[in-house]
Amino acid sequence: MSSPVWAAADDDARYLLRIQAVVLTRRSRPVLSHLSAARIWGLPVLGRWPAEVHLMCGGDAHRHARNGVVWHYDRIDDDEVVEINGFLVTSRLRTMVDLARTERFAAAVVALDAGLRTPFVLPSGSREQDITHAEFQEAVTRLGAVRGCRGARLAAAFADGQSGSAGESVSRANIYLAGLPAPELQVAYLRPAGGEDKVDFRWHARHNVRRVTLLGEFDGKVKYTRDQYMAGRTIQEVVWDEKVREDRLRAPAGGPDRGMVRWLWDVAVSPVRLRAVLIGAGLRPER
Repeated sequence: MSSPVWAAADDDARYLLRIQAVVLTRRSRPVLSHLSAARIWGLPVLGRWPAEVHLMCGGDAHRHARNGVVWHYDRIDDDEVVEINGFLVTSRLRTMVDLARTERFAAAVVALDAGLRTPFVLPSGSREQDITHAEFQEAVTRLGAVRGCRGARLAAAFADGQSGSAGESVSRANIYLAGLPAPELQVAYLRPAGGEDKVDFRWHARHNVRRVTLLGEFDGKVKYTRDQYMAGRTIQEVVWDEKVREDRLRAPAGGPDRGMVRWLWDVAVSPVRLRAVLIGAGLRPER
């Protein structure tokens, strides 16, 4: 690949280029798996993409790495391999099961939440068949007593397609790891003039030392940069609209006031910092 192409590419694009380079060097078409399959499916990663490309082979369960390629030797059925944009990859369900087994809890949750989201849309824009939570848990249960099965079962039980973004997913995972009560997700409040305001997280008053409902929001950069969120507005207009929305949520007409707490990515990825922020907002820890 040319140096200008590589230099201009972001982390997502560079990992795809790395995948393409490895695939082109194989004598036969390889099956991408794990994080490499996740990249093709559009499942997010927590942090940066790895330096290695992951490939799946049949055989006894083990793995080895060489020359920037991680080979996973494991049983794989024909219906667990599909073709996407010219790549052979493990099916979305198999990819999610593999990630649940091999990734750390928060990283697994980020990918699994996205995989369960409905409708599920590929990076190319085409819609794929949805996977239900029950179907995913059943697939994890079928693993039996294999390496990583305990972590996979925990991540599978915790995964929730309602989570709206990677930032919300890692926040949710770290809320759990921090020993804080589980919030409700994507709660909608009707506006007096019509429409609704949806919040990322809600805790009822019984979880709050101040005895008020607490609303939580992960503030990601995309809210202030991506066209789908901007909807033709300037950054100043988006910020103002967010302030009006927050005021409306904090002090609803004819109802009791609510608490509101916001955090950014650097807090979301740290159980310790997120715990401190939420306890500071009044949330009562469970452990």
